Amino acid sequence: MGVDKLLAKGGFSRIRERTIWLLSLVGGFVGVILGGLVFHHKTSKPGFWGPVAASALVWALVLVYSHQVMLGF
Repeated sequence: MGVDKLLAKGGFSRIRERTIWLLSLVGGFVGVILGGLVFHHKTSKPGFWGPVAASALVWALVLVYSHQVMLGF
């Protein structure tokens, strides 16, 4: 998020939203959320945050499921 913000300010080619969403989906959703808040990047773009929230939900479900499997439920 910091790099994309720097590229945006410098007028350079940006990181595609799909790429950020993919990073979020493979486990980087915490970094995307924190980076957005720290760098104030894409915070006013509600359409961007839906897939990030979905990624966080998917990971939460995976963690709950794996925890239940490990406990034998």
